[in-house]
Amino acid sequence: MPGPEVEEIKGRIDIVELVGRYVTLKPAGSGFKGRCPFHPDDTPSLHVSPDKGLWHCFGCHAGGDAIGFLMKIEKLSFPEALERLAAELGIELKRGGEGRARLLQVNEEAARFFAGELRKPGGKKARDYLLSRGLPEDAWDRYRLGYAPEGWDGLLRALGRLGVETLRELGLVVPGERGPYDRFRDRVMFTIADDQGRPVAFAGRSFGGEPKYLNVPNTPLFTKGTVLYGLHLARDAIRAAGRAVLVEGYTDVISFHRAGIEETVGSMGTALTEAQARLLARYTDRVVIAYDRDAAGEASALRGLAILRGAGLRVDVALLPPGEDPDSLVRNHGPDAARAALSSPLPFHRFFVEALASRYDLATVEGKEGALAEAKGFWPEIRSVPLQHELARELGSLLGLREEEVWAYLRGEGRPFLGKEERSRVGPEEHFVHFLLEGKIPDRVLEDLDLVEFRPEYRPIVAKWVELWHGGRRPTAEELAGELPPEDVPTLTRLALLEVPFSNEAQAVEDAVRKFLYLPRLERQIAEKRARVQAAEEAGDPAEASRLQAEIRALCRERLKLLRRR
Repeated sequence: MPGPEVEEIKGRIDIVELVGRYVTLKPAGSGFKGRCPFHPDDTPSLHVSPDKGLWHCFGCHAGGDAIGFLMKIEKLSFPEALERLAAELGIELKRGGEGRARLLQVNEEAARFFAGELRKPGGKKARDYLLSRGLPEDAWDRYRLGYAPEGWDGLLRALGRLGVETLRELGLVVPGERGPYDRFRDRVMFTIADDQGRPVAFAGRSFGGEPKYLNVPNTPLFTKGTVLYGLHLARDAIRAAGRAVLVEGYTDVISFHRAGIEETVGSMGTALTEAQARLLARYTDRVVIAYDRDAAGEASALRGLAILRGAGLRVDVALLPPGEDPDSLVRNHGPDAARAALSSPLPFHRFFVEALASRYDLATVEGKEGALAEAKGFWPEIRSVPLQHELARELGSLLGLREEEVWAYLRGEGRPFLGKEERSRVGPEEHFVHFLLEGKIPDRVLEDLDLVEFRPEYRPIVAKWVELWHGGRRPTAEELAGELPPEDVPTLTRLALLEVPFSNEAQAVEDAVRKFLYLPRLERQIAEKRARVQAAEEAGDPAEASRLQAEIRALCRERLKLLRRR
């Protein structure tokens, strides 16, 4: 949860006035529109909502709150942007150098506490887990691994003398109805250090419960998307190797280090941020990505790779064997297999195009449109003109289009002829998530949500909102932005600022629930039972086939009722 000064700044800053310093804004509905300063924008694509305190560009898909806008346009870190706005508003930031040193010391005490608990009898489960992952005792000290004990107040009792408010500010304890309690309980603990090796944050891995990984929120010492795990241990190796190897998770970093690939750092998420790219650029001009194949091909990860290119870094992608991540590759196949995977990586533009081909059916007009639309969304992040031409050439070859035609479309100068008009990307799912962020979805529906029903890029947003709802809150979009990793914020702002036309809001909410949840669920049930009918008929079981047909008819009647409801 953001500190009180951050909340006060966000509450007092006039986002329209701030954005208006850089962009000419004009009223549009309940908000304002202008030409986006982050990409060539022929039509006003930037939307600013004073009510929600958010901005979003529907052209390049950037978005965030007022602090995020200032960070992006002035290329500032989070503390730098915060300090500038605080000075403008006359708000005193309480943490100077002395205060920061004290917070670092409290985190140091917490790291020692978790390390001590790992070696106590109650930490046996965590020790067994680490050993099963190929992490012996010498790794526990080097990477400052630990254990958060069961119970609600182990750390609070041990470190309460340092100040409960300080522990809360660092994200180590959480306020509750019955008083503060430990954020981390019965978890293997990872210490997150800055590039100087000072502990700035923590993450805890569960033994089977959800969420699998639990991180501290943004604090005065830690802002998501600005730190790379293991960098303090990898700096010298990066300089010596002339490259950085970028992986996703904590154990991925440790396993690669132990395999002799000591130039490895972790993004702690599938997408890179501009701050992380700038951090890497201090030490090298080349990055090799070694995510598992599914994670590397996600749209958010591809956008992160484009950001690395925009920071002047050469980017290659190592193709790991299917089903393997860096940690499992080392454990299952040994260090030689990991080094072999890194020896012949694909250049960024080749991997980018192949990832699009894997996610879209390029035999159809719709698939080609989808691939082009996604490429166009990344285009503003790719600042190298030769790389732009290379991508346009590869896309043209992939889609059967002329390079010049693709180039013009990606630059916003036209649209390739694909045989049909470009489809809208706004449908019932977007309407549903928009109303979720507005707090309009009924509780009975929220109790029945399944994250699998949402697109992968929407799942983190929905999961975090529902998690906070289960904790007794209905967070606004602006509040949710402070709880999400930076790579998910632009998607959040796009959905929050979506213009959903309706004359009756209650009816619009009901329509979104019906069209996104209930009708598709019925369609899936009907399709499943039809497959079972065919199987029963092939097995010579007419009675079972007849029973299933009766169930299908009942489901079809229910579907018809939903279709007629209005």
